[in-house]
Amino acid sequence: MEVVNIIGGGIGGLSLANALQCEKIEFKLFEQAARITEVGAAISISKAALDILERLDLAAAVKNAGYETRHFHIADKSLKNIRVTTTQSPVTIIHRAKLIEILLAKIPKEKIQLNARLTNVRSETAFSELTFSNALKLESTCTVAADGIQSICRRQIFPGIKIRHAGQAIWRGITTIDWPEQFRNTYTEIWSNTKRFLFVPMDATTVFWLAIKNASIGGEDNPATVREELLREYHDFHPFVKELLLHSSNFIRNDLSDLGSEKRKWYLDKLVFLGDAIHATTPNLAQGGCQAIEDAYCLSHLFNKSNHNFSEMFPAYQRLRQSKVSYIVNASWKFGKMAQHPISSRYAKYFFKYLPNSSILRVERKLNDLSYLGF
Repeated sequence: MEVVNIIGGGIGGLSLANALQCEKIEFKLFEQAARITEVGAAISISKAALDILERLDLAAAVKNAGYETRHFHIADKSLKNIRVTTTQSPVTIIHRAKLIEILLAKIPKEKIQLNARLTNVRSETAFSELTFSNALKLESTCTVAADGIQSICRRQIFPGIKIRHAGQAIWRGITTIDWPEQFRNTYTEIWSNTKRFLFVPMDATTVFWLAIKNASIGGEDNPATVREELLREYHDFHPFVKELLLHSSNFIRNDLSDLGSEKRKWYLDKLVFLGDAIHATTPNLAQGGCQAIEDAYCLSHLFNKSNHNFSEMFPAYQRLRQSKVSYIVNASWKFGKMAQHPISSRYAKYFFKYLPNSSILRVERKLNDLSYLGF
């Protein structure tokens, strides 16, 4: 029987493993780390992703481990609301490590190969030759690359696709704190000049926060001073922001980047890409993980439907997914650029204040649309 070889044990790779298992399709997952886990940050799971997880019998566990919110506030640095919106569907905030744990729970251990870092991939018409750091080499008649924005597969198969940097950095952290009543069940985003600060509850006493500001590419923090540096950067924000930074248990820094939305192939011969490996997006719409989950379900659904005819299946997968993904990548990039420029960020509060509800709900409907999958 055909075996699907999955490269990467993140949200996309594990979602695909679960989806293939539901379709009774054989697979093997290869992960470079010694164990599959995630660093201390959270992720938003929108209705569309939850609907897919429901089909995989995983939604209940995600909801139980997460925290639902339906209220979205845009505020100024004093936490005075500029715009208050209630979404049509709840969003579940869950710790990434908990989500990974849930996605791992139903996957047999023998179907996961740890300490298997892909070092080389060669694409042939009939197979892909995969070489790993542990001296393993195999010929794969179906390979799914789910190895993230720094994908080794993509860099070797499609070296012309470059990472696009936004010129901003993002810090993530988690704080245990007594929630003020006004912020419970609410996603709050503060805009002030070219800086943004976001926070949302993960449970009754835990806050997930993000800080975003213009920064040079590849910047690094000194662990001993990062807290003080962020406190200095956001010194004129509401005291609650300073409380979150002061008591945060961790500080994770990344450059904001994506892969752009230029037309490109998502596959070659017997190899196909999934999630951030082929259409990474900036986190401004909180859709990176959700789109990887959609990719996974779409691919698994097409396997049996196409009778494993990859010359038909892979183009069909891209046709089904590309429009939505391109919309998200472009919208997220534009949203971030609005906040980044000194002039546009200054007037952004007026944009949000007077933006019609119909426009906001239209974006939400677009993000949660699964009609292309027959939902």
